[in-house]
Amino acid sequence: MRKALIALGAVLAALLCYWLASPKQSIWAESARDFAAFVPALMEEEAIPGLAIAVVRNRQVVHMQGYGFADVASRKPMTADTPMNIASISKPILGIVLLQLHDKGLLDLDADINRMLPFRVNNPNADGQPISVRQLATHTSSIADFYDVADYQPGADSPTPLVDHLRGLLTPEGARYDGGAHYLKTAPGAAREYSNLGAGVAGAVAEAVGRAPLAAQAKANVFEPLGMTNSSWLLADYRPGQLATRYDVVQCLPFTRLCASTEQPKRNFLIRKVFRPASGDRRFDAYPQFGNPNYPDGGVNASARDLTALAQSILARGETSSGRLLSAASFDEMLKPQLPASIDERQRFFWRDRNGLTGHAGSDQGVYTSLYFDTAKGDAIVVLMNRTPDLQTEEAMARLFDRISRDLLRR
Repeated sequence: MRKALIALGAVLAALLCYWLASPKQSIWAESARDFAAFVPALMEEEAIPGLAIAVVRNRQVVHMQGYGFADVASRKPMTADTPMNIASISKPILGIVLLQLHDKGLLDLDADINRMLPFRVNNPNADGQPISVRQLATHTSSIADFYDVADYQPGADSPTPLVDHLRGLLTPEGARYDGGAHYLKTAPGAAREYSNLGAGVAGAVAEAVGRAPLAAQAKANVFEPLGMTNSSWLLADYRPGQLATRYDVVQCLPFTRLCASTEQPKRNFLIRKVFRPASGDRRFDAYPQFGNPNYPDGGVNASARDLTALAQSILARGETSSGRLLSAASFDEMLKPQLPASIDERQRFFWRDRNGLTGHAGSDQGVYTSLYFDTAKGDAIVVLMNRTPDLQTEEAMARLFDRISRDLLRR
């Protein structure tokens, strides 16, 4: 027993010596006196390759700047005009397209989607109860969440048509139906559960009703009216290298070959939290750009300046330089709470409330994004990061929002 305790003590002493001797990342962002010093310090601390940040106060842009690199290898700077994948911020843009179709009298938000789709969507656990667009937009459709990175097409738009992808997962004749595995046990409208697959179905409704691809509808009716010149649902619309490179961060224990990325979340968290590797023990691994067959859930690419134009239009109740994005009634529909408090009091029409703001976040391989606004005060925050999120960068995003609120919004 005594020998075991001595051995354990020796191991602990060796670990302590290793911890004391290993180089560590300095932590000084919180002591930065102003926002200009805070951002690069935070990026160094949390290994963030590039950031684009825009802030609107009282409906006027007070900050619009890129930091770090859109591409690390070529040292191409990140700017406010650098487009990148915005992931799930795509969903409320899809919501605007759906509400525009509603304004044209082409879409009843509460009708059975099977009246519009070229295939049938029936939850086998719900006795054929209909699913509506409103339920898709509030994640209460009873369609389970699903996405598989194995479906992604590296470097190009997906060759798989959206309806074929959905039919394969959601209809009994589909190759991946799996006995209805992609449906919840609850009935439509009974519970909220976030669903990327449900957003894909909503996109298929938009294409069927609008009789045009979602990308074309968004370009003509959202992006062009708002002057969002760097925004598109299609990778084919961008030159090689135009989009910000997407990165994962690999961090290693100093003097060892033990490393971890976001694909090993527990090890990644422990290495970062306990040993705090410095920049010399971290590297950025690039992902390709991806095409996703379920693209309505997160396929939009846009710049911080473009998303600011969208936010300012929302703060102006849908006004654009050439008219309105939505009727007054549909604008109110978009931003009103959609669900009973017993289900979820924060859910709007694809938008969602968080910490006193309304908006949406997005995350995928190599990207982490946020767009939130306060219609009463006329404020908005856009943050685009070309790095896969983990627990540390989620905390970094929260710190960014706190510092923006204090330094730039003066709250």
